[in-house]
Amino acid sequence: MHDALGGAPDPSLMSHETAREQNPESQYESHMSEHRSFSRGPMGLRSFGLSSFLLPLVIIIFVAACSSSGGGSGSATAREASLRQIAAEYDRTGDLEQAQAGLDRLNLANPGQLLVSLAEADIAAGRAREEIEATASLAEILGARSQKRTAYLSPTVVPAPTQDVVPPTEAPTVVVATAEPSSPVPPSPTRVETATPAPTATEPPPTASSTPEPQEPHVIADSNVNLRSGPGRAYPVIGQLRGGQEMPIIGRNASGDWWQIESAGASQAWVAGTVVRVLGAIDTVAVAKNIPPPPTAAPQPTAAPQPTAPPAAPAGPTFSVVEKHLWTVEEIGGFHSGSSVNCGYRRELHVRVLDAGGSPLNGVTVKAHLGEAKEEIVTGHKGVPGEAEFVLGGGQEISIIRDVNGQNVTSDYVAGLSTTSGDIPREVLLGAGFCTEDGTCDAFLRSNGCSGHHSWTVTFRRAY
Repeated sequence: MHDALGGAPDPSLMSHETAREQNPESQYESHMSEHRSFSRGPMGLRSFGLSSFLLPLVIIIFVAACSSSGGGSGSATAREASLRQIAAEYDRTGDLEQAQAGLDRLNLANPGQLLVSLAEADIAAGRAREEIEATASLAEILGARSQKRTAYLSPTVVPAPTQDVVPPTEAPTVVVATAEPSSPVPPSPTRVETATPAPTATEPPPTASSTPEPQEPHVIADSNVNLRSGPGRAYPVIGQLRGGQEMPIIGRNASGDWWQIESAGASQAWVAGTVVRVLGAIDTVAVAKNIPPPPTAAPQPTAAPQPTAPPAAPAGPTFSVVEKHLWTVEEIGGFHSGSSVNCGYRRELHVRVLDAGGSPLNGVTVKAHLGEAKEEIVTGHKGVPGEAEFVLGGGQEISIIRDVNGQNVTSDYVAGLSTTSGDIPREVLLGAGFCTEDGTCDAFLRSNGCSGHHSWTVTFRRAY
């Protein structure tokens, strides 16, 4: 082919025209596009490679974002539901091994702290107390605590009515008589003398295999109490028996509700049986001789009214306390971890009633007194011979009110059955294994101890 001037054809023009004639329009344009793209040289190649790398990266980031957005609140909700279910099942069965296995299946880094956080959130949300107690109890077993949980669950202890109990002081055993508070007191019980000895009450044994040694009769004061010159509140106060102090019994009055004890500097010192713990073979104690007659005039030169003699007790048998036992760490479902105590979950009061021969008595009515709340339970109600079982709140006070035939009776009045560690005498905590010496007792009480999870057993004995 020649151009208009008759010269030789242009090779590049000829190749283009030839391509146009041999290819459709789309193929020609595609061909020219590729020609232009590759004609750009190294820069064009770099652009092509970078695009090939970025496209898969964008896809990976997009998929990861979609995957992470799918977990979110649904996982947290499911985890909280699982924790509540495990805590509720543990609260119902008390099976710690099963609860631990359930937590292990959740594969959580710190389940105890998660349970505490869940309990605090439930407190703020106003959820049911049963759910909060279940979650918080399992957290406490796992060693996780918080001030908010403790403040919410700590029970309010109602002070027990006292008789001849005085505030703690640093006064010596025998002091100058002081005015006596006029607070209401429960009636003093009356004991009927019997020839059958009562079983010896003992402090909790150091080991399960040891045999308790017989004890001489003695009294122990849980708090400061008055000593009087005779067996009755009409006699003047001549001193005090300090909290935790133990003194031998050397005599009793005819009704057996006042005890004569040894006291330096006093010819006769008497303490009411309702304000101390009486231990040992008390039925061997004889009636004291030369008991002074009640004074006819007020012994104290004060304007305060003098207490009157207790009212006559109703007819009927006498029930006296022979044992008051704080459950050990293991008995409430806890355990020791080195010098630390892992508190259990029980807060129970078991009252056992025996006849004079030591056999259990069914059908005896036991009354629990706690503020305005009062509850009466008959022994044998759960199939355990001679036993009545109560659930402790902040604590209880108990007495026997009726015999098996429904007759009204007189009874010792037992107070101080508290579930608050700080209200329990230190020597009692030591005997139950909650601490081993003063240092560990201080640390135990500073951490609120096992408040809310103490249990007691009280044993009564009928006089015939």
